[in-house]
Amino acid sequence: MILRKIMPKSVNTFKLVCDVGVVLWFYACAVLLEAIVGDDLFWLLLAACVAIFPINAIWQRVRHEEVIFTKMFIHGWRLLFLLLVPTHAVLFIVGIAKHMMY
Repeated sequence: MILRKIMPKSVNTFKLVCDVGVVLWFYACAVLLEAIVGDDLFWLLLAACVAIFPINAIWQRVRHEEVIFTKMFIHGWRLLFLLLVPTHAVLFIVGIAKHMMY
């Protein structure tokens, strides 16, 4: 809401906030995963997130589209947002359940 008041009308603030939020969601998921499992699985989470970009390129080739790297990066980045938000919610619920059991 603050960015909406600050930024000009031509800028889509929701997309901007989602794009910046990917970094925060990734870090939050990594911290939750480490708290639940007890081991540092940051690199595994990073590998899973990085795998989205080549999968997106393959998907574009299957659809017989030209692979444009900027388009691939933007789609992959937004797909990361859509995957990390529910992952964070599931990890949060699992962490709370685990904490309540012990």
